[in-house]
Amino acid sequence: MSYQQWGGRPAAGPWQQQGYPQAGFGQGYGQPAFGRQGPGYAPQGPFGGGPQRPPRRRGGAGTMLLIGLGLIGLFALIGFVATGLHGGSNNSDVAYQNDDYRVPPPDLSPPPLPVPDTYEQAQDLITNSPFYGQQVPAPVRCDATPINVGTASDAQLEDHFTKAMECLVRVWEPPVTGAKLIIVRPSVTIYGSKMTTKCGTSGVNAFYCAADQQVYYSNQLARAVPIVADDKWAADVVIAHEFGHALQARTGILISAKALGQNSNDEQTDLLYSRRLETQADCFSGMYIRAVATSLGIQQSDVQGIEDTYKAVGDDQVTGDPTIVGNHGLARSRVFWGDKGLGSADISACNTFTAPKNEVR
Repeated sequence: MSYQQWGGRPAAGPWQQQGYPQAGFGQGYGQPAFGRQGPGYAPQGPFGGGPQRPPRRRGGAGTMLLIGLGLIGLFALIGFVATGLHGGSNNSDVAYQNDDYRVPPPDLSPPPLPVPDTYEQAQDLITNSPFYGQQVPAPVRCDATPINVGTASDAQLEDHFTKAMECLVRVWEPPVTGAKLIIVRPSVTIYGSKMTTKCGTSGVNAFYCAADQQVYYSNQLARAVPIVADDKWAADVVIAHEFGHALQARTGILISAKALGQNSNDEQTDLLYSRRLETQADCFSGMYIRAVATSLGIQQSDVQGIEDTYKAVGDDQVTGDPTIVGNHGLARSRVFWGDKGLGSADISACNTFTAPKNEVR
């Protein structure tokens, strides 16, 4: 998160009265201001400059998080690596997991997101969430066959990503409910070059908006990030990354990390929290791909293209600066965490908040 977008950095702008930050797949998401009152950010267009930062408020031990109704309305955009993947199969005899679960329709009026009361609770939540104690079921059935997103119509994109969301909820429902949390199925809105939501205005991107808990996908994304059109599974990796931000929001990890970054009053610390969020979403997307690989027929030979998708949106790849300290992570870090997800069913493997700093650089 910073709340990132696919392939672009957020543009600074006034915070909306209602909404958490969005998340987008790619480079640079807007970063929220925490507090009852204050400015916020809206995302920039693809590959734009970095956001300006609002004043920060420090809090010591035991300090209450400055999160009231105002904060629930103050987030920006969040906008997305692989070993252990075995050859897929469409064998009808496969015993798919959670197959009796009836996936609900998209929830356009979801319950409020969980919010910690103190910075201490926030710190405990990002490192010791009960979500980390769960496992992702596999194999899981998925009917969202791949399409060429570069040539697909808006109707085809909407149909594909709607089916993908159904698959994502079927995969993630057991670990979310196992942690005694609530899972929400987002809708997917297809848009063109610009989209205004409760989280602000985004250019070409794919992103999750925590203000309304929905996902948005630009039909121009394949032009901005060619790998999305070139690789068979890239679009599914992207949408799974955005759902990863939805998981972070529903588990309280998202708002906790953003609050801690904001309260640090230090840009480098804030960026580190952002990279931990983004690489975790990469890891979650890898876990999803692993879970549906058998159903979709994803092969070990497909891993390179999947890794190339993570690589393409590394901070260094997007900016051309190998020394950059950004808010999403270098290509090598994004590939590392995508690989972690592809190689494990244990959600604890995706706990980027206890990982060494060099692994989320």
